[in-house]
Amino acid sequence: MATATAVALIVDGVRMPIYVATQGEAMAGAWLGILIATAGVLLGTLLGLPLLRRISEPAFRISLSVAITALGIYMSVRALRG
Repeated sequence: MATATAVALIVDGVRMPIYVATQGEAMAGAWLGILIATAGVLLGTLLGLPLLRRISEPAFRISLSVAITALGIYMSVRALRG
């Protein structure tokens, strides 16, 4: 498993009792979304790690920069439209 994902899981595992104590009712109502998101993160890590090993670091950096820029433009346009 990727190191960043492992660290994130540990951090969130420590925070979960606080989330449950303060927002447990809201979380219970969103259980399906939480389950789908959790499965997506784990599946993305398991499938993405072999892909990440096959591409060069410069190609990864460029791809990530393009994706972040596109997301920023999309979010800015949505915010401006109201």
